Amino acid sequence: MSEPTKSSDAMDAVTWPVRVAAAWTWRLLVIGLGLYVLWQGFLKIELVAFSFIIAMFFTAVLHPLEVVFRKLPGSRSLSSLLALLVGIAVLTGITWFVVWQISSHSSQLADQVNNFVTRTRDWLRTGPLHLKSSDLNKIADNITKAVKDNQGQLISGAIQTVRTVVEALGAILLILLSTFFLLRDGEQIWNWTVRLFPKQAHPKVDIAGRAGWKTLGGYIRGQVIIALFHGLSVMIVLFVLRVPLAAALAVLIFLGSFIPLLGLTVAGALCVAVALLEHGVGAGIAVGIAIVVLFQLEAHLLQPLIMSRSVEVHPLAIALSVLSGTLVAGIVGALLAVPLVAFLNSTVHALRASPDPPTDDSGLPVERIDSPGGGPLDRADPADSSDGIPPSGTVAVDRERNTPPERGS
Repeated sequence: MSEPTKSSDAMDAVTWPVRVAAAWTWRLLVIGLGLYVLWQGFLKIELVAFSFIIAMFFTAVLHPLEVVFRKLPGSRSLSSLLALLVGIAVLTGITWFVVWQISSHSSQLADQVNNFVTRTRDWLRTGPLHLKSSDLNKIADNITKAVKDNQGQLISGAIQTVRTVVEALGAILLILLSTFFLLRDGEQIWNWTVRLFPKQAHPKVDIAGRAGWKTLGGYIRGQVIIALFHGLSVMIVLFVLRVPLAAALAVLIFLGSFIPLLGLTVAGALCVAVALLEHGVGAGIAVGIAIVVLFQLEAHLLQPLIMSRSVEVHPLAIALSVLSGTLVAGIVGALLAVPLVAFLNSTVHALRASPDPPTDDSGLPVERIDSPGGGPLDRADPADSSDGIPPSGTVAVDRERNTPPERGS
């Protein structure tokens, strides 16, 4: 017998757990490299990608309304357009209301800010710090000097702002166009997406995608209800305490509710600041306590009731996803983080729970065909099909002829 070579000795010396760990390591490195390449490509089309994702959110909210408008005489284009116009009208009304409230109370707020600055300066002089007037003037001069020294940066920032406004207008147009087509042709778009995968994966991809879409729609609609509760409850508190801009601050609370953790914190702090400027420390503390109590009431009663059926994500996962999204993409990342995590969570669970691809009696795979109508990722009840073919469209395929068999075969 020939003696074993050194290479075979080295292979035998590596234990099985180490081999498994090495196999996992290089596969994970390849997956990480692929995700990195995808992320770099995503950054190249960041504006388009985020616009389409926001359009999907709007579609999830407006789809039930589009279903109602289908009962009206006319085509699917008409019902989709009517739903989109209602959404535009609501957003435009909210924006106009906030601007009107701020402009009508701007002089009052300016007076309150000046009074607050004056009181703060007096406190710095007479309070425990005992700062001198010369020290305060020196601080003000340093701030003024810093502004003058950075005028070039301020101008470049203004130019960047103009560019951002132009990009925002383009993003808005893309969002409106994408939302319209998703409302009208969502089912056809999804069928086309499924066909990008191998035929054997069509059933599982279809099931997982629809499960993720159901979760995403439930999260968005549930978040709208919770945001309305936040805005209305805070507005009532602010009206009772006679805080100015109560309605506008309630709208900011409503919008901030869509950004978990960060949105409500910033909007709530703004409400406390306005109450502090208007009525003093007591009113500010009262508003802060009221906001905390209302948010705790929502978190322990309303949130489980509305979200438990749609989203099953641990609070720690929510916190980590929001912070990660904020670090990666700022406010937009914080806004998209939780819906994305909820979508992926439902999709992965559906993939693991979905059965193997169906086959016919002869063992041939079944192929998916386009289904008529239906909302985005919506599947009608198979029992509603009069000819026995489910609306999602599965028929056996003859591999040799590559054509569907006759209806009676």
